[in-house]
Amino acid sequence: MKKIAYIFLLLSLVSCKDFLDIKPKGKTIPKTAQEFSELLQTTLYDIDEGEAYVVGSIGSVFNYELYAENLEASLTTFSQTGTLPYYVGDDINGSIDDIYRNTYETIRDCNIVLGYMEDRSSRLALDVLATAHLLRGICYYNLLRTHCEAPDPAQLTTQLGLPLVLEFDMEARPTRSSMALTIRAIEDDFKKAMQYGISDQEVFLFSVDIAKAYLARLYYWVGDYEAAIPLAEEILQKYPLLDRGAYQTMMQQEFDQTGNMLLRGGRRGTSATVTRTRKNLARRPVSKRFIDLFPEKERDVRYGMWFNSRRETTKIFFAGLRSAEMCLMLAECHYLLDHQSSEALDYLNQLRSKRISDYTPYTMDNLPEIDSRDPIKQDAQGEPLTRLGYAIIAERSKELFLEGDRWFQLKHNGGPEFWSTRSNLKFVTEHFLYTFPFPIQDIMLTEGLEQNEGYDKTR
Repeated sequence: MKKIAYIFLLLSLVSCKDFLDIKPKGKTIPKTAQEFSELLQTTLYDIDEGEAYVVGSIGSVFNYELYAENLEASLTTFSQTGTLPYYVGDDINGSIDDIYRNTYETIRDCNIVLGYMEDRSSRLALDVLATAHLLRGICYYNLLRTHCEAPDPAQLTTQLGLPLVLEFDMEARPTRSSMALTIRAIEDDFKKAMQYGISDQEVFLFSVDIAKAYLARLYYWVGDYEAAIPLAEEILQKYPLLDRGAYQTMMQQEFDQTGNMLLRGGRRGTSATVTRTRKNLARRPVSKRFIDLFPEKERDVRYGMWFNSRRETTKIFFAGLRSAEMCLMLAECHYLLDHQSSEALDYLNQLRSKRISDYTPYTMDNLPEIDSRDPIKQDAQGEPLTRLGYAIIAERSKELFLEGDRWFQLKHNGGPEFWSTRSNLKFVTEHFLYTFPFPIQDIMLTEGLEQNEGYDKTR
């Protein structure tokens, strides 16, 4: 491919201002749909290589698993090669700032495509437009989960959202929009991606089905469960759950996107990276509470694949999108609409039947008792968990282990506090830490940009 020369004036400070304030200065910008396509290919290539900010990577999954509590931080063993964060606070002023900066850089490239490409009719142009909208929507969805409070459906117009940059404008100095406007912008991007369509997933990585799945994720996250259900149903029907043998084969693939995976980051990764990361993660044992979620033990195909007898993780890292998430989403959405929902129970049983041999279906009478050790005590609507709600959350924790999901599961269900110890000191994951801070440079440079609660204190 011909490399298109697009050079931007970068400012000396590393901040959101960098990607709000840049504009071509006498340099060549793309003109044709093919050239704009190549502008996006850098991001798409990075996704295949294993970037951490759009689809995710081994590294991003690794970090989110360390922030959550399925691994025993207090039992972390020492290594001369580096330390693992004991809790999310260890990374607040470090790698977490990179999430914001790098995500907005991708948004910048999408805005260039959407604002400057004149071709709006050729099939290639439609593919490029759809991909740009989908990438931008995913970026804002990710930031919504990391840098905004968990949405309250009754307070969306007053809760703070994100600084929305929807066009390429060097004069823009946006402050934070409302949560409602942020959600609407993300929803619009996903719907436009579905409208334009993507004809060549091999080139553009994404598809209309992926856009639908991300829209379902958005509706689930913001509490619009009735809107999430038909989208998740459609994806699950098209990508049905696999039987135990096929599932085991799929989950043992280090890099291939196969089975009912819709999307996978890091397909060009290396086994050396996996081995090194797994060796590092082995220094933090799997929690006894998590292991106890598998009462069927070896009859559950995941029990022998996720960890070994030394409580070391053995599961292959996965960043991306699998249809099993849609099944779990359907169970939880139906539950949140009706705590006695037979549909919620049916979807929960559907997934468990594909994972456990000699399977006994759950009924309302034989659901597991709520484990008092689990920090999650309430559902996403703030109501105390019932046994059905707990069973769904526990199943999600098991199925999506080492996929970077548990941290957001905790946030979605009230952001409970939990703690770990190191050198006789107590490290508490306080409620406010589930919402990451905006970089201090942006707060200083953008008048009126409001910081998230809790970060005005010295810690």
